[in-house]
Amino acid sequence: MQGKNYIIISTLFILMITSGCAKQQEATMNYVGKRPTTGDFFNVDETPLIEINYKAADKISAQLEEILPAGSPITVNVFRLRGSSLQTDFAQITTEQVASRIAQKGYAVVADNSKFSTQSADKDEPAPVKCTLAGAYTVGPELIYMTAAITTLDDGEILGSWDWTIPLNGQTRSLLPVNDGGSIIPLVNTSGPISDSSNARITIQPSYAPQQGGIHPGFEQNILE
Repeated sequence: MQGKNYIIISTLFILMITSGCAKQQEATMNYVGKRPTTGDFFNVDETPLIEINYKAADKISAQLEEILPAGSPITVNVFRLRGSSLQTDFAQITTEQVASRIAQKGYAVVADNSKFSTQSADKDEPAPVKCTLAGAYTVGPELIYMTAAITTLDDGEILGSWDWTIPLNGQTRSLLPVNDGGSIIPLVNTSGPISDSSNARITIQPSYAPQQGGIHPGFEQNILE
């Protein structure tokens, strides 16, 4: 009798263990294919650089529609790193993308405006105005802060401008100079104020457009301050 009771108790015990394992397995299967509860420490913005710059150029172009006479030539200055005369691939590519988009909008982006007349072909239409596109940027810990404007060459009047940010990610970091420690060079100007003398200005001539009678565009003249 005792043997039979022992067998019954053992069987019940085994059934209880088996049932518990089955429930645990079922509970585990409920999480299969589900999103993990952990994630990246922070999300990295991988928006393509060209997409961001095209949107900025669209904003600048929209401001020119009512005020810039048809046929007005726009020369281009490579965007400057604030506090430095250092030229980077990032600046070159960003400048080209912004200028390209403005040209796609129908504006006359040119390398040399000396061949363009400021006389109107139609007396009822306003005369073309010679302009320049210039910009500057600052590299922060997570973002690159951009600003650009189109100004008139004769008096430096800003006709259209925009400020925007670009994420500092693998894409943009590869276009900036990096030191041995992995930091961007330079994040800030550590060499003191840049001289405003005429000799210092010679080193920061626009890359695309020749100087027009020594006149610095209104927006460009303060970029390196």
